Order: sequence, then C-alpha cells, then structure tokens
Amino acid sequence: MNSTWKRRIEQVRRRWWVVAAVTVLALAGGALSALTTPTTYVGKSTLVLSGRTPEQDAVMMVGYLTIFREPATIPRLRAGTSIPADVTFDAQTVAASPILTIEATASDPGTAQSAATAMGVAFSDDINAVQKEGIQDNVTDLERQLGQIPRVDPNGATNPYYASLQERIDAARANLADQLTALQPEAGVAKVAPNITSALGRAAIGGLVLGILAALGLAALSSRVSSEDDLREKTGVEPLVELPGPRSGESPGVRRDRLRALTNLISLEDLPKPTVIALTAGHGTWGSRNIAAELAELSARRGERAVLVYADNEPAQARGEAGFNEALADPSRIPDLLRDGDIPSLKVLAVGAHLADRYPLATRARILAVLDELRSHGDIVLVAAPAISDGGDASLLCAAADAAILVVAVGSRAGDISAAAEALERAHAAVLGAVLIDATQISMHSAAVDRSDVIGLGQRPAHDHRSPVHTADIRPHSWSVPEQDHA
Repeated sequence: MNSTWKRRIEQVRRRWWVVAAVTVLALAGGALSALTTPTTYVGKSTLVLSGRTPEQDAVMMVGYLTIFREPATIPRLRAGTSIPADVTFDAQTVAASPILTIEATASDPGTAQSAATAMGVAFSDDINAVQKEGIQDNVTDLERQLGQIPRVDPNGATNPYYASLQERIDAARANLADQLTALQPEAGVAKVAPNITSALGRAAIGGLVLGILAALGLAALSSRVSSEDDLREKTGVEPLVELPGPRSGESPGVRRDRLRALTNLISLEDLPKPTVIALTAGHGTWGSRNIAAELAELSARRGERAVLVYADNEPAQARGEAGFNEALADPSRIPDLLRDGDIPSLKVLAVGAHLADRYPLATRARILAVLDELRSHGDIVLVAAPAISDGGDASLLCAAADAAILVVAVGSRAGDISAAAEALERAHAAVLGAVLIDATQISMHSAAVDRSDVIGLGQRPAHDHRSPVHTADIRPHSWSVPEQDHA
C-alpha cells in the first residue's frame, strides 16, 4: 500500500464520526423511504413486430422503444384513452428479439393491467397507422397506373404489364412488414412491494461511500494538522516523528521506540560536539518540556553526559530554587546550579525563580554565555525553551542552540505552525524539523506527574547544603547588565 492510500485511510480514520454520522442518516432515510413507499402493481402487455428477419425486427424494435420513451409520446397516446392520470408507463425490449413489453404502474392490479393493454393498443395503432398510410398511398398510385393500361393487348392476349401491376397491388395490400401486433395483450401483473432489508443495505453502502467522501473533503478543507503528511503539505515543516499520547490506544513501547528514533535522527545530523538542542512550541511549553526530559533521559542511558535545561520560565515550575534565570545573571554560577538527575551522567538545570519580565536578562550574549558554559558539563544539552508565542526568548534560545526542534500538537492550526516556523527562520535558527504529539499530552498535563520530578528536580539530597537563591536576588532593580550585553 503506497503512502497516498495510507494517508487517505488515516484521514478517514481520524474522522470516523463523519462516516458514522452520514451512514446513520442514510440508513434512517432508507428506512423512512421503505416504510412510506406504497405497494404498487406493474401490468404488462407485449407487442411483436413481424414481416422481416428476426435480426432486422430486433433492430427496428429498438427504434420503436426510443419513440415510446420520447417525452411527448405517452401524453399524446394517453389523450385518446381513459387511462387514469396517476398511472405511469415504461417499455422494455425482450433481449435481442422483435418483442416489446409495455409496462403500466398503478396502485391496484386491475388498473395496471387494463392500462398496459390500452397503451399497447394505442401505441401499436399509432405506429401501424403510419405504415398503413404509406401502403395506401402506394396502392392508390398503382391503381392509377393500372387504370391507364388496357387489360388485353391488340392481338387479344392478356397484357403482361397489367397483370404485373395487379400483382403488386395485391402484395401491397397484404404487406404486414413493420406492423406491431399484440402478442399477449394481458401479459400479467407483478406486485412491487418495498423491501426494507434491500433498502437498508443500499442505504448503508451509499452512506458509507458518501461518509468517506465527506471525511476526505473535510480533511482537504481543514486548516488543522492531524498527521505527519498534513504537517508537511500544509506548513512545509518536515516531520521528524509522531509521538502517541496516553489516550491514543498505542502501547507505551511505541512512544519509547519513536523517541529512540528521534534520538538517532539527531545523532545523524552533522552537529558540533557537544551539542545543544532547543525544543519549542507555537503555544504552551508542556510538550517541549516532556520531550526534552525524555530525550535527556535516553541520552543519559546511552552513557552520554546529558544536561537537561528548563529555560521556559514557567511559573508553575518555579519552586524558589536557583536555576536558568539565575544563570542568565551570572553564568559562572552554573556548576553550583546544576543538579544530579536520577540517572547517572544526567544533570538538570531548573527554571529558577520565576520572572515576570525576563527581557532585560535574556540577551543573545547572555544566552550564548550560558550555553557555552553548559557545553563544558555535557555531551548533549537539551533545552526546554519558551513557546514562540510567549515573546523573543524562544527565538534567541533556538538561534543560539546548534539545532532546534518545533513541537506541534495534533489539531493545531496550520497557520499557527507556519508562523512559528517563520519566526524561527527569521531568527536564523537551524530547525531540524517538527515532532508531532498527541493533543492529550497537553490536555492531561495537570493530572500527570511532572517530568522534572522524575529525573532530577525533586528534593535535594540530605547532604546538599547549597543555599537556594531567592527571587529577590535577581529582581530587575538589582540586575547589573554590562553595556556589551545590549549590543
């Protein structure tokens, strides 16, 4: 199965409710139509064309069938009969034979049969009248010629030309070619009752087809991203992996394997060593925080010195302990601010005290100084950056990193994703691509355990006597920002 078919199937699967709704409506319509359609009766009368070979008669009968089905034919024939106005008519040829079946549909069997017989007579008379008129004209012309020829020639013998004309007149009067005659004036009546089972079957098939087409149409018109193919086609951003969420129905092993694949993709890039990878999103930070933490954990388990940096300035993560925000004010403090993770060779730099306005500290020079210092403590540095929509911090962090990854939630608007990608491009960030995550990873973050507690941002060990840095220590009025940091 090629990628196009897979994508179409995925589009239909994601919009299964559209298919279900259209199918249910079609079933309801089919059931209603079957229950409200009255029983009808079809009377039949058969006509036969004679006078030629069967093959020629069959071809001629097709022409007569076309004449019968002309819109003006039935009203004209009905005018000379007493057929009720609610009776409808049709005609059929019997295979490749010179037989024509006239069908009349009515509400009772008697009316159906009598109407079919009457219409058969009216149609055959109408067709035969034309034939008879032509024959009569031919006979009249021959009789005129016959009256001008003597019966006997001068020697008293019978005139041969006179005898020939007389034979032609007799043959013309006896000619029945192309004449429609009744084969079975009353060929029987068939009862047509609505079949609920058949109607529901047709409705189900039709509804399913229409539902699939509707789902594909909505997918084409939708401005939201629902798959990796959507992300590539609607935004131009290259997808790296798609990570399932807790409600996606996929096993936890699928998420683990795709995170490992993402780690391998990063390792295949020609990036400087040590490497700094920044993760950001168009809106919100929970997706990028979780993925950064998981990537740092995987790198540490492979024996690499990994550093996880929470640089998103999330108020919910500011626990009064010093971290990235304090490092911006003084990068030399980083060795003291780094914490041991729960996995050997993993270091964690917390958010630090939340700052309502981090703009004066988050300069390019300070960010570069912090990242350079962090490189000396790890082989790979994973930075959970703020969302692009939160301000300029994310663009500066992603531009200062060796590579950036955009985290995109399923269901995001393509325009928002494109705007985030363009913002990173304007900042000259080296964007590797995007990670597509299940929206439930964001919607359920309040009920989930924070990854920072899982891998190293929990309680300090009892022997750690470092004093925390309070928010007041880095309030704006106490900052000392060198002139060159504003360049």
